[in-house]
Amino acid sequence: MQGLSIEEVIHVADLANLTLTEEEKKKFACQLQDILSDIDKIVAIDIKEEQEILIAPTENYDIYHNDEVEGGLEMKDILKNANKTSGDYITVPKVLDE
Repeated sequence: MQGLSIEEVIHVADLANLTLTEEEKKKFACQLQDILSDIDKIVAIDIKEEQEILIAPTENYDIYHNDEVEGGLEMKDILKNANKTSGDYITVPKVLDE
């Protein structure tokens, strides 16, 4: 496969703010040409308007559930598990420098 010209690769590299060696320019010229060939194959596919296009092999749909309020823990039970408390708060050591 012939590939893109070196000038075209340099232009793309400039757009992406990349610095390429001579070896990379030759390598990327062929790789970019392969990508463009694959795109041409995709564009050439004849899809009729009435055909349904398959996006995924499974049906995608959202399942929503109603939120239900349930009983939580009592404050006294929560504070029983804390090492230190101050009133209705859990006391923790400072983590910021002064």
